[in-house]
Amino acid sequence: MTKYLELLESLNTLEAERTRISNEGDVWFDCWLAASKPGGTARSQKAHWQLRSRQAQFSGKKSKYVKSSEVGQYEAAIARGKHLKTLDRQIELLQKRVERIEGMIA
Repeated sequence: MTKYLELLESLNTLEAERTRISNEGDVWFDCWLAASKPGGTARSQKAHWQLRSRQAQFSGKKSKYVKSSEVGQYEAAIARGKHLKTLDRQIELLQKRVERIEGMIA
């Protein structure tokens, strides 16, 4: 019974952490930042940043140009997305364990 209570407590802490992270700001799932230098007859060799995704997330497109001053914000949002994804997996596993224990008790 104590193991069951420990599982419920850890499940509650993970859910609280999930809500805290999602309230911090924007969250981007399955995205990455890519810098590309212009080719051809471009006047400057300054890198252009793009937020990319495998799925169309940015108004039906898979990439979005990002200002170089906003790169840090997008990196933080991507890190939050990765962390939330791992938390969701952990929460799902704990919920399955709790359901299994509740099934054995009932």
